[in-house]
Amino acid sequence: MLRAPTQLRSVPIRRIPSKVRALACVAIFGALVTGAVSLSGAASHAIAAPAVKPSPKKPPPGPLLQGAGIIRWPSLYPKGTGYERYSYVIVGRDDARAAGRLPGISLVYMSGTSVQVSWSTGVSYQEALVRGWLLKDASGAYVKNIHYGAYIGDIGDVAYQQRFVSNVAAFLRATKTKGVFIDDVLGHPGLLTGGGFPAKYPTAEAWENAMVSFVAAVGPELKTRGYYVVTNALKFVSQDVRSETGELTAEFWKRIAPYVNGLMSESWLQNPNDAKQLRAVGTRWYENWSGWQNLAGVAQGSGRDFFGVMYGSADDLRTMRFGRANFLLDWNGRGGAFIYFVTDRDEPYHRAWVTQYGLPLRAKFERAPGVWQRKYARGIVVVNATNAAVRVRVHGALHSIAPTDALLSPNPRG
Repeated sequence: MLRAPTQLRSVPIRRIPSKVRALACVAIFGALVTGAVSLSGAASHAIAAPAVKPSPKKPPPGPLLQGAGIIRWPSLYPKGTGYERYSYVIVGRDDARAAGRLPGISLVYMSGTSVQVSWSTGVSYQEALVRGWLLKDASGAYVKNIHYGAYIGDIGDVAYQQRFVSNVAAFLRATKTKGVFIDDVLGHPGLLTGGGFPAKYPTAEAWENAMVSFVAAVGPELKTRGYYVVTNALKFVSQDVRSETGELTAEFWKRIAPYVNGLMSESWLQNPNDAKQLRAVGTRWYENWSGWQNLAGVAQGSGRDFFGVMYGSADDLRTMRFGRANFLLDWNGRGGAFIYFVTDRDEPYHRAWVTQYGLPLRAKFERAPGVWQRKYARGIVVVNATNAAVRVRVHGALHSIAPTDALLSPNPRG
């Protein structure tokens, strides 16, 4: 889960702990004003992937970049440019009015699960305190988000859900933003609480049902009012291997998909503890590429848009390529986006992660074990999800693709 955006300054997004520490999961937008997680080294590149020409620091003028979005916290928004080019722009409250004027879909960070003391993520702290909407544990102490100190709202309370809808809708209407990004939509509370349960929802089943009830109440109501709703959703249960394979998240997504427009996976194909270690085909906890890559199909198979977010430096072209190509492997050519959060530069743009090849012409197919290809109107993408370098022939030329890397090859004649 993302750390909740502090209103005025950027905070790095929390990384998912390693398996030894019970593998937590990052709710991508716990801090819509935050920075990002970077990932580091997987298998070394025996063969370098094709070089990418230097990219301009801002997107050139033109139509919307399809299947591409950005996240901008308050301290970052004034420093970037070209926001009118992205199909989706996710911001904190401070920049909602500016984002609302953009041609793409502007989304404002909110969280019904985490209630901040000094600013509102849907229901204010004072409202929740007075109305008894802050959850407590069995000893009577308030349950808090261990990562950034927020209280935990009573997501299953009907009155709380209604207040969230009315407050968020009023904010979106006033700022003319087109939708909401709801963080901390978790199928198990352990990632927020460190493992404990609120007294009102004392079991995993009770918590998940309350979470689904929240999404089922607020999502359709906001959609009915014309707003686009995206959830940063994940289910992680300590010591359950299905958490590592993405299976629990996929099951949780299927429960909440009917109520939203889009589903997001943060640190989608990365080991959140290691800045450049990308998911490969394999059974180690930080691998399981097939299960996590499949989330795109889970979302779109449910009739919803898929959003995959990955983090890295401005010169980490491998992670850019890998994320973009994996997104294009299953993209339906309509909504959703791949988002690359640049961790060390104010300007997020690089054409390596916004590659525009038009619409897909056919489904993906497996060229070799762990090596997948898909053809688009204006190019071909090939993903090497293995831990070994491969050589492939595309458009009549032989290319080398390093481990957990990708090739995005435009048609020779454009």
